[in-house]
Amino acid sequence: MQTALPEAALETLAAVFRTMPHYPLLDEPSAAALYGDYEGWALHLLTGTPPPGLVPPPTPQRQWGQAQLFFREHRLAEQVRVQHREREYSALAQDLLVALRDASAASGELEGAFDASLQRVQALLASNSVDQLRVEFAGMAAQLRSALASQRTTLERQVGELRERLQAAEQAKIESELRARELGSTLAELRQALDDARQQMQIDPLTQLYNRGAFDAALRRYVDISQASGQTLALVLLDLDHFKAVNDRYGHPVGDAVLTAFADLLSRSFLRADDFVARCGGEEFAVLLFVNDAAQVARLVETLFERLRGLHLPMLQDGVLTCSGGYALLGPGSDGDELARRADRALYQAKRDGRARLNAAD
Repeated sequence: MQTALPEAALETLAAVFRTMPHYPLLDEPSAAALYGDYEGWALHLLTGTPPPGLVPPPTPQRQWGQAQLFFREHRLAEQVRVQHREREYSALAQDLLVALRDASAASGELEGAFDASLQRVQALLASNSVDQLRVEFAGMAAQLRSALASQRTTLERQVGELRERLQAAEQAKIESELRARELGSTLAELRQALDDARQQMQIDPLTQLYNRGAFDAALRRYVDISQASGQTLALVLLDLDHFKAVNDRYGHPVGDAVLTAFADLLSRSFLRADDFVARCGGEEFAVLLFVNDAAQVARLVETLFERLRGLHLPMLQDGVLTCSGGYALLGPGSDGDELARRADRALYQAKRDGRARLNAAD
C-alpha cells in the first residue's frame, strides 16, 4: 500500500491540471496555449515526459517545484484579470444605479402631482362642473406631456453619458490588455531566465546530478512527506573508496571521468519516480528513497555494488572501483538533520570496517 501512494498522488495532481481548461477564466488568444501547458504538465506528472517550457532534467525526476510555480503563477494571473474586470463592471453598475435613482425621483414627482389632480377631479365630479373638469383634464394631460418630455430629456442625457463612459471603458480595456500582453511577454522572458538560473543552481555541472543545495531542500520535503503519509524514508550515503589515490595517481581529469561514470551508474540504479540522487561534494553521493523496510534498502544497494564490480573503467589500470555506504531510516519524531547524522556515522563505520561494504545505522 505504501508504494502505491505516489502513483495515486500523481494521478490526482494530473487530474487537477487537466480540470483547469474546462473552467477557463481567461479569454484572450493566449488562453489556448496556457491551457495546453496544463496538459503538458499533466503528462509530465503521469509519464515523466519533459515539462513544457523547461530544459529536460538529466535524471527522470518529477519537477514538483516547477509544477507548483507554474500552477501558482497562472492562477494568480487569472485572479488579477478577474479582479480587473470586476472593477470595470462595478464602476458601470454604479453609474447605472445613479441613473435609476434620477428616473425614480422624476417618477415620484409625477406621481405626487397626479394624486393632487385626482383629488380635485373627484371634488369636481361631485359638483357636476363639466367645464372645470375639462380644464382639469387638459391640465393633467399637459402636465403628463411635460413630465414625460422632461424624463425623456433626462434619460437621453443619461444614456449619452453612459455611452461615452462605455466607450471610454472599452478603450481603457483595450489599452490595459495591450499593456498586460507586453508585461506578460516581459515576465515570460524573466521567468525563463530565472528558471535557467535556478536549474543551474540545483545541478552539479560535472555529474549532472542534483547538488548539495538541492539535496538539503529535498531532504526537508521528503521528511515532511514521510511524516504525513506514513511511508518509510531511507537516506543512503555513498563514498568512493581511495578516490584521493585515483586523483594523485592518474590526475584530476581521470578522477572527473570516474565520478561521471559512477554518477551515471547511480542514475540507472535508482529509477523510481520518487528516488532522489545527488552529489553532496567530492566523491560523496546521497540517495533519498521511500522503502518498505531496511531489507529493501540493502537489496537495492547490493545491486548497485554488483553493477559497480562489473563496471569497466579503461582510464584505471587495474579497473577496480569500490565504494562504501551507510544508511538510516527516518524514525518517529526524528528530523532530517538527525537522519543525516545517523547515515553519516554508518558510512564512516563502513569505512573503518574495511570499506567496500554497506553499514546500517544503529
